[in-house]
Amino acid sequence: MFDTYAEIFEKRAAEYHYAMRQSPRARDSEFLAVLEPIRDVAPGLVCDMPSGGGYLADYLWAGMDYLAVDPATDFFVEWPKPLQRLQAVITSVPLADESVDTIISLAGLHHEPSLPLVFEEMRRLLRPGGRVVLMDVAVDTAPARFLNGFVAENCPLGHDGRFLDGRTAPELTAAGFRITDDRMIEVPWKFDDFDEAGDFCRNLFGMTALGTRETADAMEREIGFDVDKGGPHLRWILRRIAADAI
Repeated sequence: MFDTYAEIFEKRAAEYHYAMRQSPRARDSEFLAVLEPIRDVAPGLVCDMPSGGGYLADYLWAGMDYLAVDPATDFFVEWPKPLQRLQAVITSVPLADESVDTIISLAGLHHEPSLPLVFEEMRRLLRPGGRVVLMDVAVDTAPARFLNGFVAENCPLGHDGRFLDGRTAPELTAAGFRITDDRMIEVPWKFDDFDEAGDFCRNLFGMTALGTRETADAMEREIGFDVDKGGPHLRWILRRIAADAI
């Protein structure tokens, strides 16, 4: 059975949030990369959906207003700063039509059962000319195989990700968007050592019955690390799509 984002993170948001608190800089490259396509847009309201723990807000620049939209209540239990937040499923957000300037969606869409419905809601929320940036795991990549393989086998909730594929861009176009960029982006997760890497991953993906080193070994085996004097960097890669509302 396919579990939705809301169902999954009502059960394990606390573990995910713990991982992000313990290693807050591990995914810097992801957050910077997902924001790069909006560097040239005018300041306005950025809607982060699904937002998780609101981590993206730390990477915004002056003049950008932030709104977190997430269906999982546990992500809002420990809110580290006074951010605007809205608990709602991302296919039915209680905001007015054309009330948002930018939408960012990072690494949560692969838990949604119907991306066309998500894209239709994003188009409703965005003003004409507003921009959406999606960045998530793509089919036939090492992260996809790791998540639907090793994580699925070792997380009590399993993992049945529906990753970005050949249908994604046409579905965005059908919802009323013009694709401006679509590419694979290397976004390495950076750690001080392998113990930090293993502990981060076992908590982020709800595999807490596994040992730290056992998890790190699986990350090395199935995805791979680059190692330099700064520590191990997991070779994470995501697909990023930027599109404008028409």
